[in-house]
Amino acid sequence: MKKTVLLMLLVTASIANAQTVQRTRFVNHTEFGGLFGRVKYGYSDVGNSEQVDNKASLTVQTFNGLQLGRKLSVGVTLGMDWYKAALLNPIAGGVRYDLLGRRNVKLYGTVDAGYAFAWFHDDPDNFDTRGGVMLNPGLGLKVGKPEAAAFTVAISYKRQEAHVTKPPLWNQAERFEDRIYNRLALRLGISF
Repeated sequence: MKKTVLLMLLVTASIANAQTVQRTRFVNHTEFGGLFGRVKYGYSDVGNSEQVDNKASLTVQTFNGLQLGRKLSVGVTLGMDWYKAALLNPIAGGVRYDLLGRRNVKLYGTVDAGYAFAWFHDDPDNFDTRGGVMLNPGLGLKVGKPEAAAFTVAISYKRQEAHVTKPPLWNQAERFEDRIYNRLALRLGISF
């Protein structure tokens, strides 16, 4: 995972150096939407049986950065993801790159990589939820005039890790759960 983040940063730096910088300006991209996935649970208490459920969660994020070229924006993404058993706050480095399109409609690529914290999550007694590494690549459609506000629709893959320490049962020394949330994210937003 660390190698992937380092590789993305190197690619971003090389793209930024290849761009002719016309004018640096502030960029904001705020989105809200849903995280959708199918989750498999194992129950060791009931003869190692498994259950599969569909899950839907709410997500909100804002990207704030600088426009480094006509097509490239680099910045920081702050968010909040409401999973059923955890409220996580990812902070990530982000890249937005216009891939193709006409003047008022553009297809763009997005990559956010960082770490999520459980600052606003409230655990029951003797439980401790902590966030983990987050990766969120995707594609979106931006509709609006250049140099003005635009509406966006994005689809992405979101991988979020979390660790939960639980109180031990019976004669256990420790009990914990490592969670990996793999979700399809669908978001609507505004960009300026």
